[in-house]
Order: sequence, then structure tokens, then C-alpha cells
Amino acid sequence: MYEKKETRDKIWVIPLIAGILVILAILTPTAYFSYMGITWNWWMWNLTMMGVTGYDSVSLFISDADFIIPSIVTTGVTLFSAVNLLILFSSTKKRNLDTKNFGLRSIISAVLSIGVIIYYMMAMDIAFYGGLTMEDTTFPAGYHFWDVFNPGFGIAFLFLSAALSFIGIVVFQYYSKRKEDIVPLRMDTGKEQIAASKTMGSLNYCPECGFKNLLTDAKFCTNCGFKF
Repeated sequence: MYEKKETRDKIWVIPLIAGILVILAILTPTAYFSYMGITWNWWMWNLTMMGVTGYDSVSLFISDADFIIPSIVTTGVTLFSAVNLLILFSSTKKRNLDTKNFGLRSIISAVLSIGVIIYYMMAMDIAFYGGLTMEDTTFPAGYHFWDVFNPGFGIAFLFLSAALSFIGIVVFQYYSKRKEDIVPLRMDTGKEQIAASKTMGSLNYCPECGFKNLLTDAKFCTNCGFKF
């Protein structure tokens, strides 16, 4: 019978940080412009903020459908990715390394984060190239969005979250298969053995993976490592 070391059970930190990065991506600008005292910040959910040195900044939402649709799609997918990562964090913390579909959930969030930001960058460029009217000011067509704006933290945080999710998969697989990270569990005697027996009772199968014929004093599943 074997017991997993507690040090590797901290893997839940990875999806937690990745989820926080996705949330920060929503709260920070995805694009910004700064030149000669003029600043212009743009969030993925279509909020823009323009400022000129010495004057109050102006905040508004773009009403053009070509900008609204990408903002709705991007924000919705990003929120889904954040929720998915936070659920993964919660379930991994409770079950340690025995969380089912850890790799699948991580890949989903990573692919969504990268895919949606690529879509957002392309959609914004197409919309901006067609021209924009804002606050009675017309920005002529023919300009590429990313020639005018620079990628902001909103984009960087999404890419970092995706990279961290992929790292989490590698770490998870490493610890799941590493034989030398498993140490023998000493057999309990006397009062300790009685206490262990009470823990399992008459249960002779793992509630996590369904492995049968467990010893009545088992504390961990010998098949998947689930902690009783």
C-alpha cells in the first residue's frame, strides 16, 4: 500500500493563478495608444477611455456592431475560461492529484484563451480598417488597428494563462507517473489499525475509480491514489 507525498498536492495553485490571470485580462486594457500627451485605452468588453494632458478623460462604449460583436464573443469566452480554471482549482485542491480530466480542462482553457485573443485581434483590425465614428469624431478607413494601437496587458495575461495551463498539464503528468515520489505506507497496529478500519468500514472499493477488493484498513486507493 502506498501514500502520496503532500508536496505534490499543491498543483491546485497552477489553475488558480491561471484563472486569476484570465480575470485580470478582462479588467485591464487589451490595447492602448499613447503619443504626445494623448492616451487611448481599449478593453475587450468594448470600453474605451481617451485622455489628453490637461483635460478630463472621456470614457464610452463603441456602438458600432463591428466592434460590439467581437467584444461580446471575446468577453464571453474569456469568462468561460476563467470559470473553468477556478472550478479546476477547487476540485484539484479537494482531491489533490486525483482530479479527473485535469489535462482536458487545462487544455480547454488554454486553447480558448489563445484562440479568442487571435480572433479578437483579427476582428478589431477588420472593424477599424472600415472606419470609426466616435463622439462626432470620424477616424478614416484604411488604417490597421494594430498599426495604431499596441497590445495591452489584457492580451498578455491571456497568453500567460494559456502558457501556465500547459505547464500545469506537464507537471500533473509528471507527478502522476513518477514512481519514486511514492513512499510505502507503514501498516498500522493496535489502536491506529482500529481507527483506520473505522475509516473504511465495510467499503471494499474506491469511490473515485471503482477499483475493488481494497483492504479494510486502506487509507489510499492502490489503483488511483484517491485519499479516503
